[in-house]
Amino acid sequence: MEIVIAQPPTIAAILEIFPEAAKPDVIFAFGDKIYNPSGNPIPRALMAHERVHGMRQLTMGLDVEQGVMRWWAQYLDDKSFRFEEELKAHAAEFREQAYGLDSNHRAKLLMATARRLIAPLYAYDDWRPPLPRAMTLLREEIDHG
Repeated sequence: MEIVIAQPPTIAAILEIFPEAAKPDVIFAFGDKIYNPSGNPIPRALMAHERVHGMRQLTMGLDVEQGVMRWWAQYLDDKSFRFEEELKAHAAEFREQAYGLDSNHRAKLLMATARRLIAPLYAYDDWRPPLPRAMTLLREEIDHG
């Protein structure tokens, strides 16, 4: 994926829903690009996460721009869709980090990843599942997704 050191084209709409997205190190997938406003290095696990978003965006339209914009519109508007997209991306992030870990460390990584999945950044508000449910859903996605 190409890394673009800039704000994404739809940053104003993103910040309306996700004020925390203005924080440093928040990055944004746009098809085959990742917008990285801070320019800081992106860890491999986060690249795996964003790659999932980018690939899914590319399947939502007849062309790249249409698919990306359609995905972002639905992501910003629909908390259920947002959660499902984040569930898939967080599962990829987990898989990238879990290789070679023993079961104890995998369990700790699962909990930490589930906490990020339901973090305030994603603005689920009262829709957010509790941590135990998020861990179950994440485990299912990791194993069968």
